[in-house]
Amino acid sequence: MQCAPKPREVADAPTLVGALLRERRRQLKLTLASVAQSVGITKGFLSQIERDKASPSVATLMRLRSALSLSVASMFKSSLAHAVRATERQLMPYGGDGLRSYLISARDAHRVTVIWATWEPGARSGAEPHTLDADEEVIFVISGSLEIIIDGEASLLRAGDSFTFDPRSPHRFRNPSSRLGAVSMCLVAPPPRDDGL
Repeated sequence: MQCAPKPREVADAPTLVGALLRERRRQLKLTLASVAQSVGITKGFLSQIERDKASPSVATLMRLRSALSLSVASMFKSSLAHAVRATERQLMPYGGDGLRSYLISARDAHRVTVIWATWEPGARSGAEPHTLDADEEVIFVISGSLEIIIDGEASLLRAGDSFTFDPRSPHRFRNPSSRLGAVSMCLVAPPPRDDGL
């Protein structure tokens, strides 16, 4: 059986989220302390995140995004052309533990974002639920198994299963296996644009 090529991190496509967060905070003339307090984390932890010395949970990252008025798309912009080769997927700063996410949709795709994720045994999106400002999300399990918890209710997905839900509901993911990894693909449809386009 032939293994899929391992995605490489694109050298000219920075994926570190810390610099983006720090730059945005400075644009808004906000202090570390004020942002940390609004998000519910310590100033020291936010400083580590901004220097890419610490990886926040998905929920914390989404709260930071909201506090800094950043769109989801602005955090996950791709510098790749329309064809996204399997060996050139861009690593996304998505947070979580034991989770690696890659953007596989083109950089100018504005109606859908497609994410490829690999989950180590026991990996999770974080201890706390998160939300996305999008209309719909579909997760498809390619291999292994994945548990999704929405509003406290858990559903176990196995290879070949998919799950459609409203990502504005608090949710989190985890690989329930202690020995097997998992691979998933996620499609996120953003909310309709209200700029008349």
